[in-house]
Amino acid sequence: MAKDYNIDAKINYGGLKKLVQAMSKQYQVKVGLLATQGGADDISENMDMAGLGALHEFGADIKISKKMAAFLHFKAEELGLPQSSKKGDGYIHIPARSWLQMPLEKRNALKKKIIKHFGESQESVENYIADTGDLMSLAIMIGASAVEQIQEAFDTEGFGQWKANSLLTVAQKGSAMPLVDTGSLRQKITYEVNENG
Repeated sequence: MAKDYNIDAKINYGGLKKLVQAMSKQYQVKVGLLATQGGADDISENMDMAGLGALHEFGADIKISKKMAAFLHFKAEELGLPQSSKKGDGYIHIPARSWLQMPLEKRNALKKKIIKHFGESQESVENYIADTGDLMSLAIMIGASAVEQIQEAFDTEGFGQWKANSLLTVAQKGSAMPLVDTGSLRQKITYEVNENG
């Protein structure tokens, strides 16, 4: 014998409408050394802040000039370190220390930061968007969380992955922390959100 079942369903059309409206907008989140936020500031005659960031992100081999070699030789002697050649042949190797890509690839940590802002689960983020239609707040939270994740990389020496500084670098700046000296690079890391629709 077949049984009849009655199911009551309530659909929140207002929430659905807000969600559809929100989804029709597109947001772009930029994170890093942004030109509009100081990334284009000159730090020397030949380099701006974004260039310094790229140098550390990807690493580089810098040709040693005679003038540079003489300075490094003098500095090593002054600090009581093994002295380098004064000739100006060879390269200084700056290892890649990813301060941007590597921290942002730690998606689980980044996702947890975003979810924590809205509640305790991914469902809380989805409910917030469905209830308010506010994707801008989510885009802002993504940017802020990304910057926080990058700052954490600076605090933990790239989550323990960055190569150590050379003895000369440690002696010159008085710290063994890679990428931490004046703090100017770190302070310029920011985000911005743009609406594209």
